[in-house]
Formats: sequence, structure tokens, C-alpha cells
Amino acid sequence: MRPLVLLLALAVLAGCGQPVAGVPAPVTGPGPTVAAAPELPPRPREVPLDGVDPCTLLTDEDRTELGLDQPPVPNVGTSALYGGEIQQCAVRGFEPRAISVSVLLSVTGGIELYFRPGVRSEITPIEVAGFPAIVALPVTIRDFCTVVVDVAPGQVVDVQVASGGRQPPIPQEQLCVDAEVVAGIVMGNLLAQG
Repeated sequence: MRPLVLLLALAVLAGCGQPVAGVPAPVTGPGPTVAAAPELPPRPREVPLDGVDPCTLLTDEDRTELGLDQPPVPNVGTSALYGGEIQQCAVRGFEPRAISVSVLLSVTGGIELYFRPGVRSEITPIEVAGFPAIVALPVTIRDFCTVVVDVAPGQVVDVQVASGGRQPPIPQEQLCVDAEVVAGIVMGNLLAQG
């Protein structure tokens, strides 16, 4: 399992559930609260991910524009969050800043998994290329941000942007802005393939 997949699993599943920012969390007795899932808009259409190579979703030009100067690294791994095998493509950049981008494709679990007990992320609903999506901001690890796009039942495009290890680190707020930008590029390329 690649470090970003492990990082996502640890950040999302560690500890008790947290309420979604701005969404009421019903009380479930004396224990922790469980976040109520926000109402996400419907998908404009379904875009199945079966057979899609995540490394094709950022072109050479996209990577250059994003400052990702290393070659993409494909990987197949398992995901505790999505409950099965995922396709992943990770790519890093060092100039003008140290950053890491990972595009994960899940066909074994959807966006609804972010609203179950045990997920420790602040969730903000957004739209990416007209599709329902969320920004998942981990509450315990501050060096990455995730944007998850709902493309088909039980299938998501998961874009993670992480600080590349240089000091000072890239602020998490900027990583979330970057993750939204990358998710938009990835979705544009995915839609162009279909």
C-alpha cells in the first residue's frame, strides 16, 4: 500500500466520528455523535470508473502546469475506507514547491462512506465539473486535503494533495484549494475520455 493510501485510511478512520461542519449531528445516546449526511445534488450522469487508468487523468501538460515534475507512479492497493482494491496514480513535484498529488479510483465504495461513524474529517459539500463532491479535511493530520467526486453508484474519484515535506509546509487551506483545482482537471479529462 502506498503511503498516501495508508495516510488516508489512518486520517479518516482514526477515533470517533465527528460532525459535518454546518450539518446538525443527531445525538445517539451517551456516546459520540454521528454526522448526518448532507443532501448532495444528483449526478448529471453516471461515469463508471471500471477499466479507467488513473494515470491518464492528468496529462503531461496538466502535470507541468501543476508543478508536478516527477513521473507518475501507478499502484494497485487495498483501502480500508473503500473496502476493496483501488487504482492509484501518485505524482510529485519539487519546484517551485514540494507537493504530492494522488488520484485514486474506487469502484468498491462511494461518497456515502464519508458519513459513517468513525470518519474523522470535516466534510464540506462542493461541486466539481457539475458532479456532487466533498472536501474531506482530516481533523488530526494537517499536511493533506482530499476532494472526493461522486461519479456513479459506489464509485468515486478521490484526489489527495499533500505537502511534499519541505519547511515551512504548505498550509492545509492551500492544499484544499489545490485539491479542488486538480479534481476539476481530472474530471475534465475523465469526461473527455467517455
